[in-house]
Amino acid sequence: ILSHDHYDHLDYWTVQRMLDREVTWVTSLGCGAHLEAFGVPASQIRELDWWQETEVKGLRIVATPARHFQGRGPSAASQTFWSSWVIEGPTQRVFFSGDSGPHDEGFAEIGERFGGFDLTMIEIGAWHSAWGNIHMGPDNALRTHQLLRGETFMPVHWGTFNLALHAWDEPIRRAIEIADRDGIQMLSQTFGQTVHRESGVDPFWRARGQRT
Repeated sequence: ILSHDHYDHLDYWTVQRMLDREVTWVTSLGCGAHLEAFGVPASQIRELDWWQETEVKGLRIVATPARHFQGRGPSAASQTFWSSWVIEGPTQRVFFSGDSGPHDEGFAEIGERFGGFDLTMIEIGAWHSAWGNIHMGPDNALRTHQLLRGETFMPVHWGTFNLALHAWDEPIRRAIEIADRDGIQMLSQTFGQTVHRESGVDPFWRARGQRT
């Protein structure tokens, strides 16, 4: 699932490494052209507008509203779109924010339409209060989790790329503080680790000499 076409989300070399897997790529409007240019067959790409849906191997995938922007350069600024996502299986439902700023009415509507989520994956990093509404930050992310009627909160979009002025571990430390304060079940593990809902938080950054 590809939320939008910014370079930290759509990477040429990552796509190249995945070409031989013959996976289905579900993405926002306009982003399929990038994938085709990178070598993905058109038959493996499904582009969705907001509230459109598709099914992949028994999973219902719905593109839902978000507040962000798009483009891989000045000339491409109006050629693609962005989305958040709902992934629904036979018994459980997951929300993935993609990149988004605060969008309270929109996220509340998503929570109402789908009846809540077993897991929400919401971005917390690369944010600043002066940047307007292009990213969440941890405070807005936890509020969004509640608007979506989420059960378990999994923060994403932090600690990978240096895109902001804050310390790299500041978003996750703040998210833990809020979740503990508000009694929200939180799931956060080290990169690439397989987890389940009860895995809790692995503070791996402390072992790397970062602030506690």
